[in-house]
Amino acid sequence: MIGGAGGLGANAGPGHNSGGGAGVYVVGNSALVTIINNGTITGGAGGLNSAWPDNYGATGGMGEGGAAGSIRTGGSQGTSSQGGAGIIGANIAVINNGTITGGIGGTGGLNAGVQNDAVTFQSGINSLTLTTKSVINGVVSANGNDDTLTLQNTLSKIDGGQSDGANISATQYKGFEHLVVNGGRWTVSGSAIVSGETTLNGGALVVTGPAALGVQAITAQGGAIEASGDQVLDQSFVLKNNPYGASTSGLVVQGADNLVLSGVLSDVGRLTKNGSGTLTLTGDNTGGGTTTVDVGALLQIGTGGTSGSLAGDIANDGTLVVDRSDAIGLSGAISGAGGLTKNGAGTLTFSGANSYTGATTVSAGILTLTGDNTGGGTTTVDARAELHIGTGGASGSLAGNIVNDGALVVDRSGVISGTGGLMKSGTGTVTLSGVNTYTGGTTLTAGTLAAASDNNLGGASGGLTFNGGTLQVMGTSWTSTNWAVSLQAGGGTFDIEDAANNFAVTQGVAGAGGLTKSGSGTLTLSGANSYTGATTVSAGTLTQGAAGGFSTASSRYDVDTDGTLDLGGFDTMLAALYNAGTINMNVGAAGSTLMVNGDYVGHDGTIVFNTVLGDDNSKTDKLMVGGDTAGNTNVQVVNRDGLGAQTVKGIEIITVGGQSNGVFSLVSDYRTKDGQKAVVGGAYAYTLHQGPARGANDGNWYLISQLEDIKPDNPATRRVSDTPDAPDTPAPRYSANVPVYEGYVQTMQALNKPSTLQERVGKRYMTGENGDGRTSGGMVDAHGIWARIQGAHDRLEPTTLTGMKQEINTFILQAGVDGQFYEDENGKLIAGITGQYGTARSNIVGGSLSRSNDMELWCAL
Repeated sequence: MIGGAGGLGANAGPGHNSGGGAGVYVVGNSALVTIINNGTITGGAGGLNSAWPDNYGATGGMGEGGAAGSIRTGGSQGTSSQGGAGIIGANIAVINNGTITGGIGGTGGLNAGVQNDAVTFQSGINSLTLTTKSVINGVVSANGNDDTLTLQNTLSKIDGGQSDGANISATQYKGFEHLVVNGGRWTVSGSAIVSGETTLNGGALVVTGPAALGVQAITAQGGAIEASGDQVLDQSFVLKNNPYGASTSGLVVQGADNLVLSGVLSDVGRLTKNGSGTLTLTGDNTGGGTTTVDVGALLQIGTGGTSGSLAGDIANDGTLVVDRSDAIGLSGAISGAGGLTKNGAGTLTFSGANSYTGATTVSAGILTLTGDNTGGGTTTVDARAELHIGTGGASGSLAGNIVNDGALVVDRSGVISGTGGLMKSGTGTVTLSGVNTYTGGTTLTAGTLAAASDNNLGGASGGLTFNGGTLQVMGTSWTSTNWAVSLQAGGGTFDIEDAANNFAVTQGVAGAGGLTKSGSGTLTLSGANSYTGATTVSAGTLTQGAAGGFSTASSRYDVDTDGTLDLGGFDTMLAALYNAGTINMNVGAAGSTLMVNGDYVGHDGTIVFNTVLGDDNSKTDKLMVGGDTAGNTNVQVVNRDGLGAQTVKGIEIITVGGQSNGVFSLVSDYRTKDGQKAVVGGAYAYTLHQGPARGANDGNWYLISQLEDIKPDNPATRRVSDTPDAPDTPAPRYSANVPVYEGYVQTMQALNKPSTLQERVGKRYMTGENGDGRTSGGMVDAHGIWARIQGAHDRLEPTTLTGMKQEINTFILQAGVDGQFYEDENGKLIAGITGQYGTARSNIVGGSLSRSNDMELWCAL
């Protein structure tokens, strides 16, 4: 059907051209008119302008008149050589399975060569349905009140060109309120095609930009979305079951490119992901329908932030990724052969009954299982990630192997029972919290096994075996174990996590492996231990709880910077000792011995001794080294009620059988006048030296309480002639207390100024009615107020034990009032009140000591 062409301009009247007629023109109808085109509809061409120079042509002729609702063929009114529309009218439904073409403007007019609309909806409610073999040449203008564009099947020719797909753009299809896709594969581009709702009943929309679908919610009842290039869509989707009974429902996301849906997915329809592209959900989705991930497809929830969720069951034959920085839960059941990856720092909780058989990877954050997971696939926990099975109740399980390089926490109130054993391997952490009864023993080969109670590890009859790995004792409630401990070649570590916990191993520790103590708490060994590997105290304290608690067979003991080796007050024998931390002998009474059969090496560590500071025969803890000494060691001496005495050789605290190359330095906050650190016992100060005060240097170390002739280049070496019978006995080294005590009385006496009546008034003369001044008739008044200020500097050099010299600076202010209370023939009674304030600073130098003493006095008499 072709509209009439416009007439020749010369025949249309002066100054006018003729316009082409419409292919189909519906006019006068009040009811809906349906046009089904299986052929060709073309608007008429515009007329030619052959005689007149202006651009105003005559109008085209009207088609045959008809009643309301009829279809008029022949020309509608054309203007200025304008071509006719293919179809024009109101309240019409066009179903096109053929070709609709707008007319071309005639030569010479204003619209010369311009194509008119293929379809023009003038008003009312209209629709255009494009089906198989449909061709639209020209613009479709929807000017009605509620116009719908329906895409039924794939087009063979769109927008004037041949294509395997259908391209729909707002530049060709203008003004529609609704878009309905029932079938076919259609590409939408540019600005919004519709201003209202889009409904996907079938087929697929290929989206080249987020604006093409407008801003309204999209209803998906079985249709598909496909991204052309990576796209982000902000629209919400309402997922419904297909009302036409189709096998699919909800939304299908397909294709090889990536698509992000940031809006909300709601209602009960299905979400299906197929194709190799990634679908990412960043909205807070509430839809309860099943989500299907086909083979080769990838569905991701979240992008590392705090948004993105999914409700309902998941049938996963592809890959499911969850990437959130906060907590998120998936309560639906996950099934299928696909795998799952947990990314992001947040916690993902599975509470459903999951049966998927693919692999699970926890690459970051925490995956918590509170439902039963029966799929049997391998679960891998990467470093710095955690897998938690249960949250303290009776639910939460996992079937399949676990490759644990992070932390594995089993927090179930249920029981692990049976005659088998439990083996912890892999570099991660496993936490046991149930009251377990398995009897096959517990073996650690790598990583960490954490527990807070003896019965977390099953029956004690099974024993505890280390061949690598760490047993972490959590909290403070678990304080001891009666398990037999075996250290195989890989050794083992006890990590006492809480600094307030003193955890005791009461049975013997045996085997060829080594023992490491870590954590800030204390590990006490009380059994008869015989393991032969090295012992390392990396942190906290390792304490000997009974004689023989430290294995004499251990190849050597290493005490790291943050570690303490506490002998518990028992005599101890070790093979070799390397000390960068603290060796504590300060338990109980003095007199215990640490015997090191091999070498001792100090790495700026500290040894704490108990000593009763007195003469050479004083009771003391002692370090005895059978081999050589090397390195630097600090020595701290705790005086156990020693009253002090002058030594001759000194109190021997360190004995060296081999080369004595180690340097031991006394630790004290007290220094003598000659710069040596000293420890005080009663009236004496003791300094530490290699070699005795009298006799040959034997390489041992002594506490000496006498003055020495210190070598200026090495104050820690011997100070006295090596001649055994040196005739001069060195003077004792007194503590700072002695000269202070000697000078203290003098300092007090400097402030003790007498205040007798004679001193107060004896030199005072006053005038009175009986005389004045010092004349014979003068008398002392019965009442008087007085004051005295005095300052003094005294230097004292008395003969004392320490050769003390003292200088005292004093300031005294005295004031008072005196009055006569009674007088008779026997004399007068005079009483007074006196107040005194005084300060004194005494600088005391005595022997090897120098101190200052400040005193302040207030008194009233």
